[in-house]
Amino acid sequence: MNEYRGRKTPTERALILDRRRVLDRRRVFVCGRVFAMSAALLLGEAGERAFAQQGGVTTNTTAANFTNVGASGSVFTKLWVGARAAGMAGAYTALADDISSLYWNPAGIANLPGVNVGASTTLWFGGVTENFVGVTLPVSDKYRAGFALTLVDYGNLAYSTIQQDANAGVYNANDLSFAGTIAGSLTDRFSFGVTAKYLRSTILDLSSNGMAFDAGSEYLTDFYHMKIAMDLTNLGPNQNFSGNSLDFIANNPNINAVRDSLSGGLSTQDYPLPLIFRIGVATDVLQGQAENQKLNMDFDFSTHSDGPEQYNLGAEYVWNDMASLRAGYAFNQDQLGFGIGAGFHYKSEDFSGVIEYAYNTTKSLGGIHYITITGTFQ
Repeated sequence: MNEYRGRKTPTERALILDRRRVLDRRRVFVCGRVFAMSAALLLGEAGERAFAQQGGVTTNTTAANFTNVGASGSVFTKLWVGARAAGMAGAYTALADDISSLYWNPAGIANLPGVNVGASTTLWFGGVTENFVGVTLPVSDKYRAGFALTLVDYGNLAYSTIQQDANAGVYNANDLSFAGTIAGSLTDRFSFGVTAKYLRSTILDLSSNGMAFDAGSEYLTDFYHMKIAMDLTNLGPNQNFSGNSLDFIANNPNINAVRDSLSGGLSTQDYPLPLIFRIGVATDVLQGQAENQKLNMDFDFSTHSDGPEQYNLGAEYVWNDMASLRAGYAFNQDQLGFGIGAGFHYKSEDFSGVIEYAYNTTKSLGGIHYITITGTFQ
């Protein structure tokens, strides 16, 4: 939508509208590449289906119909964090009990011992990288605080204009999230956590900023020591992009004898955040019957404001609290499927450390690699 300054003649309005069409075409051409990549990164909304726009609602034309596919922004908040969770194909809401709980379920940090620090990097297709660092620390016997920084870098992208197709230089796009979490154990069975986070997305000189909130809970039952967990992610107001390149000056000495230039600007449409609700159940299938061995299973169900319901099933075999093997599968997604991973855990009297790796397959976009390192100081 144009924002005009002052009263304009028909000739002036025509000139501004013509200028708007040129700018719109240019920005769509440039920005579309990054937003298309972001959509691909969602993986649950990538490439293999056709969608038809009907009455303002996007409808899947090849499978069971669902609405609002691809309708949200800040999609980087949907990218998985941590090799342990990725190795189980995203089935982690109820099992979350490490530094990556800051992303998966804030209630998961409520019982973490000592001071925990961790870092994770994800190597996506197309040269895209996601980096995460986090820390948790006790604030009392029953409460923990945590902080997390997530950065997504899309690399150098070819800058294109109407006059120069992919030969006008390069530009960068990136996303950032900084989150603060507080979690506590109300009883020896029930834990909760809440997160407030600042979100920022940047492309060229345009940026979008805003706040969002997460909340989660965990409950340990007597039934085979099964844990039930729920998590609500990205609750917050709509956001939009702004920046200097949305402003323009139209020069034309033939407009009239008084003014030979007009200033104007474009505004972008608000977009909603991708609201996610997850519920998961997890338990150790072996229940202590095998010495020094565990077989953790987790099943997650999630509903998304911008896509279909999804299901994740994962398993983790742990030997002697030292070595772990993981596998899982993500259901009802266009791209993501199998996940595999492994971890090695070192313990001493006042320190424990973990190094983990995971690999996710996609149907047509290549593999995804995760590496995570965490440490706990007692």
